[in-house]
Amino acid sequence: MRQPLWGGKDVNHLRQPAWSADGKSVVALATGKEGAELWRISADGATRERTALSGRPSSPAWTRSGEVACISNDGGRPRLSIPCGAPALRFDPDLDVFGPIAFSRDGKEVYFASPNDQGMVELWAADPAKSRARRLSSFSRDAYAPSVATDGTTVFKVQSYRTFLADAPAAGGATRQLTTFQSETPSYHPTRRRLAFTYGTWRRVVDDAKYPDIAQEIGVIDLSQPVPAEKPLEVIARSDSEDQAMAWSPNGRWIVFHTHREMSDDVWLRPAGGKSPDRRITFLGRGAEVGWPRWSPDGQTVLLDGARKSDGRSVVYTIGVDQASGTVTSELREVLAEGFDGEITHAEWLPSSTTVIAIAKVAPGRHAIITLPITGGRPHIVHEFDTEHDFPGLAVSSDGRTVAFTAPARDGYFQIFRMPFGAGESVQVTSDPSHKTQPAWSPDGTRIAFTVWSYEAVFFTMR
Repeated sequence: MRQPLWGGKDVNHLRQPAWSADGKSVVALATGKEGAELWRISADGATRERTALSGRPSSPAWTRSGEVACISNDGGRPRLSIPCGAPALRFDPDLDVFGPIAFSRDGKEVYFASPNDQGMVELWAADPAKSRARRLSSFSRDAYAPSVATDGTTVFKVQSYRTFLADAPAAGGATRQLTTFQSETPSYHPTRRRLAFTYGTWRRVVDDAKYPDIAQEIGVIDLSQPVPAEKPLEVIARSDSEDQAMAWSPNGRWIVFHTHREMSDDVWLRPAGGKSPDRRITFLGRGAEVGWPRWSPDGQTVLLDGARKSDGRSVVYTIGVDQASGTVTSELREVLAEGFDGEITHAEWLPSSTTVIAIAKVAPGRHAIITLPITGGRPHIVHEFDTEHDFPGLAVSSDGRTVAFTAPARDGYFQIFRMPFGAGESVQVTSDPSHKTQPAWSPDGTRIAFTVWSYEAVFFTMR
């Protein structure tokens, strides 16, 4: 039976734990009142040692001699520190070090990942005593996370995450590719044949190490031009942090989008013409995991999901924003879903601007599509289904009669389905062998855009 390893709230904040080879101790990192700390805890939890560290240490690992190594920042660059907290080591060639890290069976070499010229990481081995390093792999995507068995076998992971935009007739039919580059979360312009999206080279180890400051920008393509597009026609938002999931106001004059800039995890507002600075309009802050904002059909309210501060559960919020002037007219307010325990991960407006339709996780592997009055109240469950995809989004037709959503199909792929709000069964819209997510319905009701994605992880061994 699963149970806590140790009792007491003081260990709940520990991260990146690692067992010693003899199984008698665990090492982990924590953030204390004075900064970073390294914890050593006996297996029974009776003995606990805390050592203050500087900078942003990560990836603690036991050496064969029983010391603890880690990655630490040296002049803003990640370097190996043995023991953890000691001055950083430098190798020839001089490399950035990304974890997890592991040591060879004889303890003479340390294995880690380091970026190549394409921004992906490759597996390297280095001799700390001689300060020499050598590359062990050559892949087109990330190779990392080494682990060494007692017989000296080293296992590591190679991952590939790829996305692009596509669409299909809403009535069902062949999928058409819209972009050739890494892109996701499509949204349509209300009157022009333009499609916005998030793009960039995220889901890399070098990005994950900087989360939430990862390489995501917002761009637009022109659907009246030949597709697939090889690059964005226009860049809407670009910063040193995550920018994603924009929506135009119904009159096309304003844009709202999600970003982590300036230590936020919030919705920002900008004029579509870009003639004045972007402006933050919500203040949930880092860690709120704010989702994809959507503007009401009457142009008066912005809808978003985000983590509730009291308990961290994902709920629906609204904030009043006048599309004529860009003025915030009312403060952020939670839309209370009475008697409903599901975590709402995305919501869209119905045409009346008084009701929203949302998707929520109601149990592990179980999702529900619900409608909810914008003033709050008891939700109405439209559809329930089994899925392991926790953030699939959903879309609603412009006439408000049909919802599009992502669900597992009989072919083993996540496909796009549509379903009327009244009586009727769901109908599969796409059928080609690829995973899909984040549907967006075109304003004229004829097509549904979506993200096509693939994630593959392969483990390799070497000796």
